[in-house]
Amino acid sequence: MIFAAGAFAYDVGITVTVSQDTFAVGTNITIVKDGTLLYNAKADGNGAASFKLDNGSYFVYLDRGGYPRHVNLLEISKNEEITYTMRQSISSFSAYGQITGPVDFTGAAVAAYMDGKIVKRTTPNKDGYYMLLYMLEGEYEIAFSAPGFVEKNASASLLPTQFSELNVKLDKIPVMPTAQPTITAPSVVQKQSVIEILLVRGSMPLSGQIVFVKTPAGSVEVTTNAVGKAYVNAVRPGEYIFTYGNLTSITVVKDVEVPVQKPPVVTPEPSAPPATTQQPPADNGLVAGAIVVAMGGAIVALGIILFVASKIVKKQKPNAEPGAHEEKKTVQPEAVEKTEHETKYTHAHAHKHGHKKK
Repeated sequence: MIFAAGAFAYDVGITVTVSQDTFAVGTNITIVKDGTLLYNAKADGNGAASFKLDNGSYFVYLDRGGYPRHVNLLEISKNEEITYTMRQSISSFSAYGQITGPVDFTGAAVAAYMDGKIVKRTTPNKDGYYMLLYMLEGEYEIAFSAPGFVEKNASASLLPTQFSELNVKLDKIPVMPTAQPTITAPSVVQKQSVIEILLVRGSMPLSGQIVFVKTPAGSVEVTTNAVGKAYVNAVRPGEYIFTYGNLTSITVVKDVEVPVQKPPVVTPEPSAPPATTQQPPADNGLVAGAIVVAMGGAIVALGIILFVASKIVKKQKPNAEPGAHEEKKTVQPEAVEKTEHETKYTHAHAHKHGHKKK
């Protein structure tokens, strides 16, 4: 039975036999392309069926009672007569499928890994069809890759008498947008300073590049160094125009010194909040005046009290000792002896003269 047909270019005859080289009459033959079923027919008395197929790749499924499904890869580029043989037991295990996404499968690969080691590797055909044949039973990790596409992995359990189908679609590796070059220079500088030009592409410096410079004195060329920088002396005031391709940067050179903007001074916050002084309401002038007068009177009263107290203290002090403020005279021992001698002499002299008078 034909499920889909079209203006196909080639006649393809498929004959199915069994292991005893006898025709597999009544075998169901299914032809699939890109996941779409095209034909489903039964083999006639000669084990054959005819199809119209276009140029390209196909999978052919053979189903027969008492036999496992057989899968075959069919590539058509001309008229073909093909014979397939079915066996009741398959001695090896297989995986098959189609890779979609890439247009060109040059360099693409399908690899089967078991326990981290590669077991089987094959290359898909020009349409992305592949088959992994003659593999042992077990658990596999199948890796699909193609240039310019993200590698994709899939798990497969290969069981006895079974073909495992794995179809994958690969996604293109994202292409990061290419960063455009940029040229920067200071907008304003002072005369007799040095202008620094920076040429980069993204974060990568562009070294060895020529930058054209138009100055008030004429045009010059400068070449960027290993870090993408070039330098020009700001000799004359005016505009200095830097050009690289379609990029432009302008620096204005001034005669006067360019003021340097100082960073703002940040006052550190106190460790403890300052004490709050309670003030009277601004609109209560009478109360505020009364408070000021009361404070002034208190200060004057305090001064009078201190003055009176000082006078009382002075009166209570005892009188100073006599002669405390007079100069103390020190009597020397010689003077004492001399005084006593003079006294004796005077008495004796008086006594002598008294006798004479008598």
